[in-house]
Amino acid sequence: MDSGEIKKEMAMTYDELVNHLLHKYGKAKYDYFCNETCESYNKKVSRTREGLYCHHIDEDKEIMLSESLIAKSRPYKYQKADRLVYCNILEHVMLHIKIMECPHIEAKRQFGTDGVPVVGVGGVYLMCPRINDYFNGSPIEEKWRIPGFSLIENNFEDYIEILKYFLPLANTYSYNALKSREKKRKEEISKGIDKEAAKILFANESSNYKLENKEKISQDPDEEIVKKVKYMIDYKKLPS
Repeated sequence: MDSGEIKKEMAMTYDELVNHLLHKYGKAKYDYFCNETCESYNKKVSRTREGLYCHHIDEDKEIMLSESLIAKSRPYKYQKADRLVYCNILEHVMLHIKIMECPHIEAKRQFGTDGVPVVGVGGVYLMCPRINDYFNGSPIEEKWRIPGFSLIENNFEDYIEILKYFLPLANTYSYNALKSREKKRKEEISKGIDKEAAKILFANESSNYKLENKEKISQDPDEEIVKKVKYMIDYKKLPS
């Protein structure tokens, strides 16, 4: 993927990015589920052979719309073809970051979590460990993911820029989430880098934290991961 295009996409709003991707990859032709029972995923939706993921546009209002149990309890209009958009995995991460950055007013009304961006964040934390595995050189066990990763094989530095954009949002999320649940932090933010966010972002999918040389972090992984994040994204002047 072209680095210049990634930079342009990062500067877009959520709606702008959705419209850009609809034009780039074409509109979906089929509903996400086979019918309104939301029991069976519609295989005609899949474009994984092209390396593309299918994103629910209305996940700026709701969470986990691809999950059958959630989908059943939400309006079926969210599953219609005209409410789906295709993207590669880095663009999918960016879509969820943009949702976090500016959640739909309906999400704020429904979840009422004192500014916590409930929508969007789960997708970022789900996808990043998989991307980390790929850039760490870990074997790809689910072969259907290979075309998707091949689209971003030359975009490691762009991925780091996306994380650099995301981490301040993650810090805000972590702080507000803990505050809203009336819990105390076990550890303070270290120089603007939230340790939990760093741990998730630089973990692999099986939660064995790795460096580029594929060595497991054996002692005090939180501290090591924070150092890794600081190094990778060059955060030198963040507020304490």
